[in-house]
Amino acid sequence: MRSERLVSSIDFHTAGIGMRLLTSGVPRVPGATIADKRRHFEKHLDHLRTGLCLEPRGHPSLLIAVLVEPVTPGADFGLLFMYPGGYYVSCGEATIGAATIAVATGMVARRGDATRVLIDTEAGPIETIAHGDGDRVRAVTITWTPAYVLGAAIVKLSDIGDVPVDLAVGAGNVFAIVDTESAGVALRREAASEIARRGMAVRAAVNEQVRIPAPAGGVTPIENVIVHEPLGRAAESRAHGVSRNALVWGPGQVDVAPCGSGTCARMALFHQRGVLAVGESYTSEGLSGLTFTGRLAGETTVDGRPAVLPEITGSAHITGTSQFFFDPGDPLREGLRP
Repeated sequence: MRSERLVSSIDFHTAGIGMRLLTSGVPRVPGATIADKRRHFEKHLDHLRTGLCLEPRGHPSLLIAVLVEPVTPGADFGLLFMYPGGYYVSCGEATIGAATIAVATGMVARRGDATRVLIDTEAGPIETIAHGDGDRVRAVTITWTPAYVLGAAIVKLSDIGDVPVDLAVGAGNVFAIVDTESAGVALRREAASEIARRGMAVRAAVNEQVRIPAPAGGVTPIENVIVHEPLGRAAESRAHGVSRNALVWGPGQVDVAPCGSGTCARMALFHQRGVLAVGESYTSEGLSGLTFTGRLAGETTVDGRPAVLPEITGSAHITGTSQFFFDPGDPLREGLRP
């Protein structure tokens, strides 16, 4: 057996979405910031992303987190996030999984029933608390970077006409958010193909018809569309409302988990709408039926724009380990490119 590289991972799922944390086999990634590290990886190591994320080693819905050296004093480690189409600034599900793995495997020493894990991401340093239950990590709470609403727009879809869309930022990622009623779809797993079709149509319309300001300045395309049931329709109290949602991302994949950074973006939207106040929580439910709890911890501003300080709590479960070989004679060692 020949292999020019051996990459190891710990595999997990967070609320139903399967992911991998790369733990060894990746060269050291230099950079003074996590953004620098991501740019270095993209320029010099992108063949590892394609080789691991694309078939035959990966699949269209795969998201991988890469352990890198931290850049913030006191941080335990850094994370890069990659998928078949490129890179993400952050990912709530992967961060919950990485914190779970770090404490469960002893990478970070357990400190009673609440272990602090500080993780560097491109969106900034993220403080997480791993909640213990005996010898396992029961849940992880993430204190995220500020979330805020960019604005609202109405886009025209050829089959259903005008669709109201809200644009919001959560954990550095920009989302187009549309109500199920406006999108004309039901949030059921058996409707995933229709959710994907409608989400991709909304994404195309937003990118064609709306100028979207980027968090770092300039303009940005929309890659992520959330179809959701807003708070305020159900009979539950505001503090414990349930909002089902589905994220359409990548080449038309539907995330069955509730989406961590999207949960944060929706907190900002719900606060703006007056249905979620500081100190209140809501349940963000994915198509898997599993949930995150989103808590609005406070208010702040970002570049003069009203913003909120979100927390999310969710659970991850380790599902296995993997080792990947890269045979220099394999014509698909860098993945089956589209």
